[in-house]
Amino acid sequence: MSRKLSLLALAALLVGCTASPAPTGPEPSSVGLPGGPGPQYYKKWSNGPNPTGDPNVFPITVWMQDPSGMDAGRLTGAAYKDVGVPATLGLWDDEWWYRRKDALYETDWKAYVSPSKVEKVLAEPDKAKHFLGYLVADEPDMQKALGDRFHPEMQPSAILQQADEVRKQDPSRPTFINFGVWMGTPDGGVGYGYIEKDYETDMRTYCQAADIASADYYGWTHPEADKSGAYTYGQVIDTMRKWCGPDKPIYGFVETGHPHEKGSSITPDQVESAVWNVIVHGANGINYFAHSFFPGGGGEYASAVTRPEIAERLTKLNARLQKLAPVLNAPGLTGVSAKGDNGIPVTTLHKVVGEDHYVLAQADGTKAKTTSGETKAEITVPVREGEARVVDENRTVPIKDGKIVDSFAAYGFHVYQFPRQG
Repeated sequence: MSRKLSLLALAALLVGCTASPAPTGPEPSSVGLPGGPGPQYYKKWSNGPNPTGDPNVFPITVWMQDPSGMDAGRLTGAAYKDVGVPATLGLWDDEWWYRRKDALYETDWKAYVSPSKVEKVLAEPDKAKHFLGYLVADEPDMQKALGDRFHPEMQPSAILQQADEVRKQDPSRPTFINFGVWMGTPDGGVGYGYIEKDYETDMRTYCQAADIASADYYGWTHPEADKSGAYTYGQVIDTMRKWCGPDKPIYGFVETGHPHEKGSSITPDQVESAVWNVIVHGANGINYFAHSFFPGGGGEYASAVTRPEIAERLTKLNARLQKLAPVLNAPGLTGVSAKGDNGIPVTTLHKVVGEDHYVLAQADGTKAKTTSGETKAEITVPVREGEARVVDENRTVPIKDGKIVDSFAAYGFHVYQFPRQG
């Protein structure tokens, strides 16, 4: 979330195709591949976000919203449901808690809430579906020091202890922790202070406290051009996967407004490119950050629904994410690689669902080449000859000599579906 929230504020706020057989060879392996656990992971929590492990559900949340507010002409909870966001990650924990809780019920919305509300959540079992889990901390890696004072309660061992206490109180819901740039970016160890053991041990201990984890980095709106671009969002997923391992869901954080003091407001195309970038890097969910602090954004906390062009794009984007949920929830596999013809990298993610291969691909950027561009990509796939359907694009592309060749716009994203080898 934004650096504008102090530690004291945090304490108050937490809350159909054909293909010829491929040559003989091994089927794809899922060892050491991108992506975390599938939806069956959530079955351990009877009151969690997906207690039945439904593969048709892809998690989508928005950071810290007030369902009792009025945005886009209706209660905020209803406005977010309209754009395909079924839950808020965090709910303000203050004197207006009951008003927000009642609006949560009225709009049939859901929330991750502060650990301080465990007893109140457990006291209303008939409302259990509205509470998905507990947001234990926000950016504890960044919050250890604010101003000149050290906050030991944000150290990894302390956060783990807090999470374990919450798990003991309510084992029917997961813990969620969002981290900052010290944990979530490739260079996060630079400047990391108040080390408890060592950087790597600290990061892994932090992740033990989270049943579900995320880290925020607002790349498209970052004021420094060399730190901007869609690729930065995928880097966060890769970095968090290093610390948290393959067995824990990592959600992608994407802004919808103007969170930095400088920089700019994100555009609908940039939002979509960031979402697909975390997806091709194996994110297991999406969280939108709708707080807009600049310019002149004081009090604008629901940009995902108050910016009409963003709301329109999110409605379509979130619907597509849910349509693709069985694919997105499947394990990542080997057997696919890609390259652009003009130096533009193309990132891919390979899945198998039933009898079909799915290849998700995006024209990307890198730290050395931060912007994407048009490119013709050659994608190596585990089928020798045939045809692939380009999902949601009403077209097909041939598979020749084990390759798909296709054109990509800047940050273009395609999904290819084709039968498994016979």
